Amino acid sequence: MAKSIIKKYKLITIFSILAILEVSLIFFILPFFSSPVIGYSNGSVVVRTTLNVGTVAPEVLLVALTNTSTSYTNINLSLNPATGKTVYCNGVVRDYNNDTDISSVAARIFQNTTSEWASDDNNTHYTNSTCFIDYNATNSGAWGDDNTGNYTANFSCSFNMQYYANPTFWTCSVYAYNSYNWNGTNSTVGGVNELLAVTLPSTINYGTVNSTAVSDENITNVSNAGNVQINLTLQGYAFYPGDGQSMNCSKGNVKNISIMYEKYNLTTSNPGVLALSDIEAIYTNLTNSSVTKRFNLNYRQADNWDDATNATYWRIYVPRGVAGTCSGNIVFGAIKSAGSA
Repeated sequence: MAKSIIKKYKLITIFSILAILEVSLIFFILPFFSSPVIGYSNGSVVVRTTLNVGTVAPEVLLVALTNTSTSYTNINLSLNPATGKTVYCNGVVRDYNNDTDISSVAARIFQNTTSEWASDDNNTHYTNSTCFIDYNATNSGAWGDDNTGNYTANFSCSFNMQYYANPTFWTCSVYAYNSYNWNGTNSTVGGVNELLAVTLPSTINYGTVNSTAVSDENITNVSNAGNVQINLTLQGYAFYPGDGQSMNCSKGNVKNISIMYEKYNLTTSNPGVLALSDIEAIYTNLTNSSVTKRFNLNYRQADNWDDATNATYWRIYVPRGVAGTCSGNIVFGAIKSAGSA
């Protein structure tokens, strides 16, 4: 009887051990199979799906056409007479792999009626393929960035825009590239303001002129230093605007040359020795007050040479009563002509 009980106990123990081993084996091999499904009384099941996202394309989140490297607000650009001005296309780019995965940023600014892919031209199109990228920009919490700013970077693309860039609407298009050459793009539209300006030599020198004689013809070139077609405004004075004189002289009993004796022609050269009666017929008197004269000087179109220059022609008559050294002032102004775009 005792032996029977012992044998029965041993069998129970063996079965218990086998049961424990079976359960353990199930838990051991279970991870190697699909996750269990959950069944519902209506006969449907829910299957969980998973994946890991690999490479993502960068995103250009903000673009602004502006006048400083630190601004992110669109403005209308004002240019500098007769020279270039650095303008900027700035913004923010994001890459959810990491901002350091952004390998380069390139930008183009172009007149809206010009193709983005046209060749560079100072009137209509500029390119920057190596924009500055600031990976340390503090955009944490903004633009979908994490708390440490790992996803976004700021960029700044500079362009040396020339004074004769067309005054109209311009677009800036930006392309951000990652290390796999994937790209994201965005654009903005801004404007370029009209610029009215002229450049001239610092002096008009008539040379030595005898009393009661007319000077030789002086040729003075006027260049359009802006970006619209212009006419000229002209005014003369000796000491101050409206004083009625063209020049003041260091000697003589009169010492002033009246404004009516200084004359100009804006279209035609008349070389040779001429008398006062001759120049009164073919030249126009300079005046005390500013007057507008048709000149129709277009703004510069050529990148390699200044094609926006016209000649003006000047003479002065020296009356009795003046001697010594004489000097005066002529004010040249630019005004938009009716033929401007």
